[in-house]
Amino acid sequence: MEVVRSVSQWSAGTSQTEDSIHRAYCALIEEAEHFIYVENQFFISGLSEDDVIQNRVLESLYTRIMRAHEEKRCFRVIIVIPLLPGFQGGVDDSGAATVRAIMHWQYRTICRGKSSILEKLCSKLGSTAHDFISFFGLRNYGRLFDGGPVVTSQVYVHSKVMIVDDRRALIGSSNIMIEVYWGRETQRYATYRIAVLIEDKEFVVSSMNGKPWEAGKFALSLRLSLWAEHLGLRTEEVAEIKDPIAETTYKDFWLEIAESNTKIYQDVFSCIPNDTIKSRSTLRQSMSHWKQKLRHTTIDLGVAPDKIEFYQNGERIVMEPMTKLKSIRGHLVSFPLEFMSQEDDLRPMFIEGEFYASPQVFH
Repeated sequence: MEVVRSVSQWSAGTSQTEDSIHRAYCALIEEAEHFIYVENQFFISGLSEDDVIQNRVLESLYTRIMRAHEEKRCFRVIIVIPLLPGFQGGVDDSGAATVRAIMHWQYRTICRGKSSILEKLCSKLGSTAHDFISFFGLRNYGRLFDGGPVVTSQVYVHSKVMIVDDRRALIGSSNIMIEVYWGRETQRYATYRIAVLIEDKEFVVSSMNGKPWEAGKFALSLRLSLWAEHLGLRTEEVAEIKDPIAETTYKDFWLEIAESNTKIYQDVFSCIPNDTIKSRSTLRQSMSHWKQKLRHTTIDLGVAPDKIEFYQNGERIVMEPMTKLKSIRGHLVSFPLEFMSQEDDLRPMFIEGEFYASPQVFH
């Protein structure tokens, strides 16, 4: 076990800046043989040519994926982050500038513009880029009270975990953003970051891409515990996801459950965020529609109608929301890559106070 941290004279009184968390992230990614799993509250990073965002976690991921492609090897990166940033306000509300700013930098990292990993990978690999890296969120549902309305909200991801090859794990307080790595944090965020790098010394028999693999006892158990919860697996099913990159695990469990859950939530709640809402005007129309129909809805709390209607094989079906929701497994859903995609710039406008803050506050 190794302790790594992000500190500077400003945050800890040290004479030198220390960025060992950043270096640990990049080294673990570059040394990964088969698989990387990430859970983090944020995902904001830059490629090598990015002169705005300085941390290079994204560049390490891009380089490692391209190497796997050139070697014609199966390699997967799975990233789980919040569906929306957890700040006060919606997306289009007054006072929501911070939310939009974080969204801007995250989508810029993930899939929008030449500085995003998916756009750069797709330009080289086409649609197969999505076989190498994919993004997800978590969602749940229930009744507000006995006999009350059926509602949904995201399960807010606040963990900061990376598991590599079921052998190594990095766990701590560091968000994937710029300043936590370079030790020059602004007052917007915590003044000190620390993490532990755990490398297993005790191994158990497992498999990787259909072949025997010695997995670390701790790293494997951590991943299986997280995945069993996210996928809603019964105890006897957990063994079926032991191989993290096999087609049967990735496509038949991970992708199948995420896509199925996403569709069910959309059918019942028309959840926000979702891929059909690509502009602020469409968002306003959707919010207005549901407020008129249900008399209450917010961007972070979806309320189901008393009855839901949909068509199946040309036949109109009417049912209770909870009946449809019984098919949900776990909490995993797809990350809405197309949400607000027609908005050129989600950053604060000059009439909002956040406009005058340094951009580094948000990334």
